Amino acid sequence: MTGPNLDLTEEHKMIRDAARDFAQNEIAPVAAHFDETGEFPRETIKKMGALGLMGIEVPEEYGGAGLDTLAYVLAMTEIAKADVSHSTIMSVNNSLYCHGILKFGTEEQKRKYVPPIATGKAIGAYSLTEPMSGSDAGTMKSKAVRDGDHYVINGRKSWVTSGPVAD
Repeated sequence: MTGPNLDLTEEHKMIRDAARDFAQNEIAPVAAHFDETGEFPRETIKKMGALGLMGIEVPEEYGGAGLDTLAYVLAMTEIAKADVSHSTIMSVNNSLYCHGILKFGTEEQKRKYVPPIATGKAIGAYSLTEPMSGSDAGTMKSKAVRDGDHYVINGRKSWVTSGPVAD
């Protein structure tokens, strides 16, 4: 039995190499500072957005790079090698924020909320963890109930990933 074909295209190699160069030249020299201070690395995140790293799988029409999952994994690995905090921020914005809106949002929501995040001009947030369920989404108590044309959301979260710095 053979596995999937993971031969890298030239495009994959380019994004991997660009992410590696950026990580080693821009992130690695400042990573310890952000670890020690707990500050949010806003400037390097903006630069990552300008390189297309904050919206790798986001279609170009919404400000993303329009690449595939393999490109995302390759870039994420290179960023993580330099600093896991940067890769976590990259992951939250790409996967949890942009993907959710692209999959379930209206066209109006996609056009309003995805481009600023995918381009690194803004920071997205994500909230899952609840006091009694941790990160087990199946036991969450928060509910969204339709009320006419809107939803009313009630519940309690323990924290919001990137909440203090999100736009």
